[in-house]
Amino acid sequence: MNEPFQKGRQKTGGRVKGSRNKLSAVFVEALAKEFEEFGEEALRICRIERPSEFIKIVASIIPKEFEVSDNRLKDLSDDELDFFLAFAKRQLAIGGNADSGEDPTIN
Repeated sequence: MNEPFQKGRQKTGGRVKGSRNKLSAVFVEALAKEFEEFGEEALRICRIERPSEFIKIVASIIPKEFEVSDNRLKDLSDDELDFFLAFAKRQLAIGGNADSGEDPTIN
């Protein structure tokens, strides 16, 4: 059987190491230059003439995942966490704190 990749065989070509990074860097640099000069105007035109594409652009730069790094709850004991959970559930059941004027939903 003829194997496409044989152990010990010398490399015979392929992409030069780092060429993709070099091309990417040159492209991003040129793109940044164009955006700096014409980007604001182009975005305005896109927003007015092609609003659905404008929304796609906005959506494409928003992170797909958000990492929560707030560790204030880390130091609470299990009993304290249980207390806060029960309190939150009671508040939701009665429609939130009437004095706060806030919507009782949790997001």
